[in-house]
Amino acid sequence: MTAESQAQRAQPAADTTAASAHTQLKRSVLSTWDVISQALAFLGPVMSMSFLTGYIAMAAGAAVPLAVLLGGLTMVALGYVVAQFASRIHAAGAIYNYASRAFGPETGFMGGWVYLFATLLLTIAIIAGVAGWVTEFLMMIGVLSQPVPYLWLAVALVECALLFLLSYFDVRISTRTQLWLVSVSVALVVLIAAYVILRGGAAGHSLAPFSPTAAGGLQGLTFGMIFAILMYTGFESAAVLAEETANPRRSMPIAIVGTVAAAVMLYVLVTYAYSIGFGVADPSLWADPNTPALFAIAGMYGGDWLVALVFLAAIVDGFAVALGCLTTAARVAYAIARDGALPRILARTHARHKTPHLANGAVLGLALVVALGFALSIPSGEGAPAAYSVEFGYLAGIGAIAIEVIYVFVSVAAIVWFRRSLGGEYSIVKHLLVPVVAIIGAGAALYGSLMPPADPLLRTMPYVAGGWILLGLLYIGALRLTRPGLVARIGRELSAMDSAEPVDVRFSHDTSAAD
Repeated sequence: MTAESQAQRAQPAADTTAASAHTQLKRSVLSTWDVISQALAFLGPVMSMSFLTGYIAMAAGAAVPLAVLLGGLTMVALGYVVAQFASRIHAAGAIYNYASRAFGPETGFMGGWVYLFATLLLTIAIIAGVAGWVTEFLMMIGVLSQPVPYLWLAVALVECALLFLLSYFDVRISTRTQLWLVSVSVALVVLIAAYVILRGGAAGHSLAPFSPTAAGGLQGLTFGMIFAILMYTGFESAAVLAEETANPRRSMPIAIVGTVAAAVMLYVLVTYAYSIGFGVADPSLWADPNTPALFAIAGMYGGDWLVALVFLAAIVDGFAVALGCLTTAARVAYAIARDGALPRILARTHARHKTPHLANGAVLGLALVVALGFALSIPSGEGAPAAYSVEFGYLAGIGAIAIEVIYVFVSVAAIVWFRRSLGGEYSIVKHLLVPVVAIIGAGAALYGSLMPPADPLLRTMPYVAGGWILLGLLYIGALRLTRPGLVARIGRELSAMDSAEPVDVRFSHDTSAAD
């Protein structure tokens, strides 16, 4: 063979290697703390403790701590399920790849399709929410004397620029920024809760917050659990960093299950402080979702200055949530695009930093376009809801429905995959009963999300989520007809390479000829 022919044969391999280098994330750079920061950031503990506890109190009364505890235990079960997947399948697509291993490529694509939808909507919603809250904060502290039309759009633009910069460079910059932002905001809330508890609240300590009687019975308690479970949404996002983590088999269970367990303890502590702080005898003082419980407690036990401070903490936590949501949405889009089921440009990574910068930019660009659409379509005026408030509530509601669907879906996938793949490691308790508990808890939250609210716009949320699922089914059906080879590879290659499970030859053979 001549040198020229050898060079010609080597060229395609070199081109393939070069192309692959532009679609790779940076490997083995994240520590366990980096992964924990991602889970905490998406969780948004300060936002949850501010804005969701009022909904729980509407149903569970003074027994909010008990509802939060029981809801958290079901989410620990779900965390165990996700951690079992993440410790064995190290893939940026997370649920997308897990479902592919359990059910095959078409169902795996649908898992990724719905999870992408959920995280994308939550990212867009929180960006709008934080932008609007900044303008409200400026009015609270006297910088603005009256609302300025469309100022929140300018804030959203600056917010997206900051998010892009933090996600553009080394991934550790974004994870460690998240950790600091969440830590500072949570520390303030813990100090307030500790102060209320040490003072004995309004009328001393009581065990009533942990009694079903305080919820008016089992019905009120279980209904309150629906919203309590929503407080834990997002912890599973740590799994999207598995490819970039130094020791995912160790780090993922610690980060995922540990974050949920820590959140349970934090939420129980703070909601107990709320319960005795407002007074166990009259929980109506915090059973109003329009008055954030954290702000009300801060006003009662500190004054206006503390209300402003906790509002700032909620904004800081919201920005961390936006960064965590962006990290998740962009990496899921990157993973699906890497398999060819989305435009491949979204799978390109930065040559030096190995971050999915184009996917990050696409998500943030879409967030700005949607914000502009809401700003132009929602009329402003006296008594009218702010456009950012409508956008936040509507898109976050749809995203919550979609993510609860995914929680049930991944728990069912776990039952299938554990039984088939774990062999001698299989345990009835750990690998069947635990996923069943997760299904029950996530199913309850899904049921609560689907209950029709009074607002005509919000009534459409389940239909939008259902429409996205239908669109995904049509899309994967079209791909199956036109590009069967591509469909056969969906979600398989990376998960098969990194999984402890033996490769299934039915899905690992070369299908390039059929594509």
